[in-house]
Amino acid sequence: MESTLLEEVLACPSLPSLPAVAVRVIELTADRNVSLKELADTIQNDQGLSSKVLRTVNSSYYGLRTRCSSINKALVMLGLGPVKALTLGFSLVASQEIDPRGSLDLVAYWRRGLYTAVASKSIAEAARMSFGDEAFLAGLLQDIGVMAMHQALGSKYDEVLRAAGGDHGKLVRLELESLDMQHPEVGAMLAERWRLPNELVMPVRFHERPTAAPVDCADIVRCVALGNIAHDVLTDADPGAALKRLYAKTDQWFKITPSVLDDTLRVVAQATKELSSLFKLQTGAACDIDAVLNTANERLSEIRPPLSTTSTSEDGLANLLAHDANVDPLTGAMARSAFDTSIRWAFGVCKTQGGPIGLVQVSIDCLDAAHARGGHELGDQVLVGVASLLHKHFIPLGGVVCRLNGGLFSIVLQGVTNTAILRSVSEFRADLERGWPRWKTQTGQTLEGMSASVGIACRDPQDPAGLGSPSELIIAAARAIQKCREESQAGVRTSMAA
Repeated sequence: MESTLLEEVLACPSLPSLPAVAVRVIELTADRNVSLKELADTIQNDQGLSSKVLRTVNSSYYGLRTRCSSINKALVMLGLGPVKALTLGFSLVASQEIDPRGSLDLVAYWRRGLYTAVASKSIAEAARMSFGDEAFLAGLLQDIGVMAMHQALGSKYDEVLRAAGGDHGKLVRLELESLDMQHPEVGAMLAERWRLPNELVMPVRFHERPTAAPVDCADIVRCVALGNIAHDVLTDADPGAALKRLYAKTDQWFKITPSVLDDTLRVVAQATKELSSLFKLQTGAACDIDAVLNTANERLSEIRPPLSTTSTSEDGLANLLAHDANVDPLTGAMARSAFDTSIRWAFGVCKTQGGPIGLVQVSIDCLDAAHARGGHELGDQVLVGVASLLHKHFIPLGGVVCRLNGGLFSIVLQGVTNTAILRSVSEFRADLERGWPRWKTQTGQTLEGMSASVGIACRDPQDPAGLGSPSELIIAAARAIQKCREESQAGVRTSMAA
């Protein structure tokens, strides 16, 4: 890092600075035995700040049943964390009020900050972490280095911003190439100057490279990094790739399922809309979360699934499955030939490396009824919709999603436990039952009801009498589907081969 230029940034007199009340709140809350009365008195000394905090506390975002009339009462009803987060949050926003001239897009800046803040908090809560309020603040604070470099370096930094063209990943690379410094490090230094606690400094420093964070703060850094991806999902014109990344990372780091994540994103979209008004921040038009998720899940069908092992044979399979001839042009799922290759490969890996094999077969039993009611247009809507959901729930497991014929899909899973497979099947079933009413023709024709059968068969390598060949696994899954069809109940039925 170029020390002269860094010193120029840190010595700039127009750098963002925290109001005195925020500095005092940081000092007080550093003491675990802080007096809540002294803290309340400190906040209430700034009437403008106090009114903003109370207005937010009484909003639907917190959902209090009884109206809160004072900071002291807010501390009792909500606790220290939320009140501290709001006090510092409003102070951070006030500290970054600048002349809008230059190449810094303030709407995009605050859109990223607020979406990330709300998403970081919501993901932390979904993962049952106790630092949701700190994650909110860290998300709001993460790009303070961008503001500092913009203020201190003027046209030098404006050139970098223009070259990045709004691409945040590109911005970090260009900062290093052009200035030999990056905004996360500058922001962390500024946060340390403000004497912010380590749980806020570390996410600022590592939000662009969360895997490099120290172990003791890895979880909050990861929440902020995921909040950034959630921002991309909710604001990108083509959110499919970002949603795929978010599904994979939330599952890998916190075991959050796709359905739980979808619900979390709905909360984030609504809360960000409300908080942008309360914080008086321009963040652009509010997103239509259901439209975003529908678009993203449709795009997931076009993204090749990763495979679940790292053997050299995987590379050969990946290359084989990359040919267009192995892709169903309607749904983006793999075709029959790719299914045959995948299941043979899975058994080959099982013999040499061990591990279970799973096969999930999904039969869309209402496909003929869809064609009769709305022609091929409605039938295609159903097939594409089902394929999107299958990709959503099984790509994170490394599944290979294939369309065998008509309304029959198969998913080959190698190295995935029965528990994980059953969990994803359950999530897929819930999504399918909730989502099918959205499929319709241009003239409004819809399904009268969803009817589907899901058969599951698994090979346990520890069971010598178990399913020992691809054909035996396929037959077992087909029998499970037949068992589903013999049930009289409507809807989506599932059965696991004995």
